[in-house]
Amino acid sequence: MSARPIIHVGLHKTASSWFQACFYPFVTSHRWIDRLAVRRALLTAAFGFDSAAARRALGLDDQSLPYLICDEDLSGVLHNGGLISGFLARRLAERLHMMAPEARIVIFVREPVSFAAACYQQYVREGGTGSPRRYLFPEQYRHLSKVRPFKTPRFEAAQLDATGLIAHYDSLFGRENVHVFAYEQFALDSTGFLTRFKPELDILGGPDRAGLPVNASYRYGLLPIARVLNLFTERSVADKRVILHIPYWYAARKYLLAGFNRLALFGKRPSPETLFGADAVAWLRYRFSEPNRRLADRMEIDLAALGYDLDAPEAPRPSRPAWLQALRN
Repeated sequence: MSARPIIHVGLHKTASSWFQACFYPFVTSHRWIDRLAVRRALLTAAFGFDSAAARRALGLDDQSLPYLICDEDLSGVLHNGGLISGFLARRLAERLHMMAPEARIVIFVREPVSFAAACYQQYVREGGTGSPRRYLFPEQYRHLSKVRPFKTPRFEAAQLDATGLIAHYDSLFGRENVHVFAYEQFALDSTGFLTRFKPELDILGGPDRAGLPVNASYRYGLLPIARVLNLFTERSVADKRVILHIPYWYAARKYLLAGFNRLALFGKRPSPETLFGADAVAWLRYRFSEPNRRLADRMEIDLAALGYDLDAPEAPRPSRPAWLQALRN
């Protein structure tokens, strides 16, 4: 077997943390490169990137084993509005091609409605204090001067659509070198998925199935408690409120919430409808029907069977009453 280098660029909330912690470091066919070293090499000043220097810093020419990189932030940073859905993700793809044109690219996609719910859960996990609707529709809750994505970081629905990112990687690396997988395939049957995944990418070793999720969603009753606890730490998202910053509280409340999350007392993990409301979910399904169809054509699999809506009825974008929007601050 002649294995080639692999760069796994995400997306977020598609089991990237599990691959980083439990899979890639243990494969025998490739050499795992620490993601912090990757960030130091790639996330440099806009006009200060040196592809040859980055390649040397990461040891990509080491002939012992082909390298393996995995970092979901290579497809953009969550909760960063237009930067994730446009400029940052595109520029990082171009930097990767400048640095490592020989690599295979791995991209995982996720059904947009469950993706949005997972993004909100991650927002709360990282210290967010806003409600689900405020997170999903920030322009209806925030003052105009703070809603523009290039002025203040916040969620942007366009980041749920991976078709543009995939097309850009196709154009850079060649479609035959860009491997796109559905997160749902892995989540439903990790053993069967890894049985197919390893040969496709010439990977040897590593576990044959997934264990417990690395970042389990919070239970419904725990979410409001988490948002209150987050009022006492400035970390680590910008779109939040803080009453008082208590040093080291971020790590402490993370430990407490993880323990509480194991208790059935706090109920089930909420569905997207429970989080956002049926009207918002209907709009999301309609908004991403056409991108889902393009994604199904690109991947050549039955995404509808995995829960992707390919033909949702038209639904309006939900809007708060005008008088409430006028009071936004």
